[in-house]
Amino acid sequence: MSKRRKKVRGNPAREATEPESSGIPGAPGGLRAFRRARREGLDPSTTPKRRDDVRDGYLSAASQRAGEGTDSNPHLLLYALLGLMAFLFAYLHLYALPQMNYFAGGFSMPDSRLLGYSVEDIERLRNVMDADGTGQLSFLHRTAGILFPLSFLFASWAVVGLAMRGKVFRWIVLSGAVALAAVDITENFLIDRILTMEPLDEGLVAVSSGFTVASWALLIVLGAVVIGSVVMGLIRQGVERP
Repeated sequence: MSKRRKKVRGNPAREATEPESSGIPGAPGGLRAFRRARREGLDPSTTPKRRDDVRDGYLSAASQRAGEGTDSNPHLLLYALLGLMAFLFAYLHLYALPQMNYFAGGFSMPDSRLLGYSVEDIERLRNVMDADGTGQLSFLHRTAGILFPLSFLFASWAVVGLAMRGKVFRWIVLSGAVALAAVDITENFLIDRILTMEPLDEGLVAVSSGFTVASWALLIVLGAVVIGSVVMGLIRQGVERP
């Protein structure tokens, strides 16, 4: 009759080679030391210390700096978005659109007219601009003409979240930025339409002109608010900094 051998629990090799923990708080020992500390009435929250390389709750100095927020600054995102917005504005309205005057016999593009334009203005542009000119303008509208209002929206969102105070005022500014993006992008497609449609619809010209005036008005007002909020935030940080 064979006798069953009692199964040895645990890891005999580890038990033979590893010293048992003393159960003193802070001493390494793993789960066995944790259970022994509970049996002996010691504080199990500090016994055992699982890792010897942990200092003040962090594994490294880099982890400590990241946890304290010294390596991250949300304002860097704000400044990056503002820089992108300024670059796209300068490229679109100070460089690309003035360059388009070459295709229009020296006449300015409808996008650049803050006070709008009339049917006669559009007729004059249609007479001097060829297919290459309207194609170049349409391409500009579908690239920088869309990227700029979107960059303004994201920059305004960052300013609202980081530099503005007052819940109602912040929602007003953010809603205005959304409206500006929608109006400006719609205006681009309307201008492309009135420059190529046959025959020219005078009502659509009036609508497009209204969108242009509205986009410039929103851009001027919201741009002043956004830039003013950033400047005031910088001044406030300088005053509060010890």
